[in-house]
Amino acid sequence: MNAGKTRASLYIVVAGYLLYQAYGLYQGRNDPDTTMSPAVMVLFIALFVLAALGLAVFAVYTWRQSAREDKERQDENNLK
Repeated sequence: MNAGKTRASLYIVVAGYLLYQAYGLYQGRNDPDTTMSPAVMVLFIALFVLAALGLAVFAVYTWRQSAREDKERQDENNLK
């Protein structure tokens, strides 16, 4: 199994989890029993979404780089 593709898949899982946490915070924004102020809640929602998007972009970059290295390795093996 290709380590680069596995790493990219794990990044996607972590990005999904961050989005899940942001959605959970968004759903609980009107909960009167929370100890988190609304401003801090919005800040963390934004941070989680931005981190998830950044990880998703990095995962795509890692996936493509891994695919490119695999193709180069196959081309190299075909020349031998």
